[in-house]
Amino acid sequence: GGGGGGGGGSRRESLASNGPASRARAFDGMNNLVAHMLTSLTASVRFPGALNTDLADLSSNLVPYPRMQFVLPALAPLYSTAAARYAPVNLDALLTEALAPHAQLSGADPRKGTHLASAFLLRGDATASDAQRSLQRLKPQLSVAWWNPDAFKIGLCAAPPVGQPHALLSLCNSTAFAPLLQGLLARFDKLYSRRAHLHHFTQYMDAARIDEARDALAALAAEYGELHGQPPPPEAEALMEQLVPPPAGWGWEAGARRRSLGGLR
Repeated sequence: GGGGGGGGGSRRESLASNGPASRARAFDGMNNLVAHMLTSLTASVRFPGALNTDLADLSSNLVPYPRMQFVLPALAPLYSTAAARYAPVNLDALLTEALAPHAQLSGADPRKGTHLASAFLLRGDATASDAQRSLQRLKPQLSVAWWNPDAFKIGLCAAPPVGQPHALLSLCNSTAFAPLLQGLLARFDKLYSRRAHLHHFTQYMDAARIDEARDALAALAAEYGELHGQPPPPEAEALMEQLVPPPAGWGWEAGARRRSLGGLR
């Protein structure tokens, strides 16, 4: 009798841990991460900063081609309001952590793709020179599109998140997005081949529209895949070899002047 009671108690605990309250807590944590991402995205609009950016700047800098308008968001540090306060880290560690797989809010790993354009939105006590110095240390570890070597935009907002000395939101337009699209297509094809749930949609739309959407998604995945590790054409490579290397003091100011002439703003 006692053994049966113990087993029943364990089963009740298991059911309770998987019940509605547990699922609600999981959704609370997920919603908290999304809210944290959105507050960091709009922080420069709401608070002062040395290099504030707005959403128009981000859309013009992170979209190299009209169809490639999808970015991979990441947060560093990645934490929830229920967790203990995050131990402070330096700026180099913050940038490195933002590109780590565990910090991504999607299933992609930006370190395995080619960066087409990226934005690092810092909140807290960071200066432009410190951010550029940390970025220059990080860039050799990343694969960057040959036609956009300055594919990194930095935003600085003076107001840190509540309870944190600083935080970073990373937005990467990367070819690492292609495997996500390919996985989505594979799951779709598995269901569509059996016409699973199709009748729910054909009540309101033509099935041909579904085929068109599937083809558009496949074309987008192919476009991202074509840019992965793409080498420069011979004529562009010869031209880049003729360029004079930048002087030793070249940094943020020179980069800002060059971006104002047609690069990232």
